Order: sequence, then structure tokens, then C-alpha cells
Amino acid sequence: MGSDQVFVGKGSSTVYGMSKAALGSLTKSSAIDYAAYNVRVNCICPGTIDTPMIGPSVERFHQMSGMPIDGVYDLRRKAQPIQRLGTPEEIGKAVLFLLSDDCPFMTGALVSADGGYTSQ
Repeated sequence: MGSDQVFVGKGSSTVYGMSKAALGSLTKSSAIDYAAYNVRVNCICPGTIDTPMIGPSVERFHQMSGMPIDGVYDLRRKAQPIQRLGTPEEIGKAVLFLLSDDCPFMTGALVSADGGYTSQ
């Protein structure tokens, strides 16, 4: 499981971004190494997903900026071209697709599931 930070950098997130970018490279290299064994290796790269993990980030931004919590969430939603946060269920559907027999020729892919964020 990657992150939109496989593709783009974000402030105050150096180590997290670095680790996710490394997962992108690991995905591609592993796909090459294991293709001969018919093992597919892909990486889903979620954007901002509405989970409890977003709470501490929103709280930090609220503390630093003084912006109301609702305003911070609104900023996060508006940063996505799709104008909302993703859901865990949507990421789960991407996982199910990659695990299914519907994409047997897909390996080494970094799959954005980010509401269009990294397309900007």
C-alpha cells in the first residue's frame, strides 16, 4: 500500500513520503524479479482517505493555523478534483480488482486512487 506521495511531495512529510516512494520502487523491482514465477506485484496509492488517520493531521493544521476543524476538512476535500475524501471501501475495491483475475497482465503498476489529486 503506497500513497499519493509515491508521485508527489508534501510539506512536513519528508520521512513518510520517502518511505512511500521507496515502496513504489520496491513494487517495480519486485514485479520484475517475480514475473517469471507468475507473481504479480502492484501498489495502490491512495490519496486523502476519510479514516481516523487523518484526524491528527487535521488537528496539527488546526493548531498551527487557528482554522476551525471543519474548515481544515473542507480544505482537504477541495484539494481533490473530485471534491471529497476517499473512503476505505473505495480503496478496498481497488485492492479487490488487483487481486482478481480481471487484470492478469498487470504487474509493476502504481495505481492512483486519489480522486485525481496527482493529476493536477
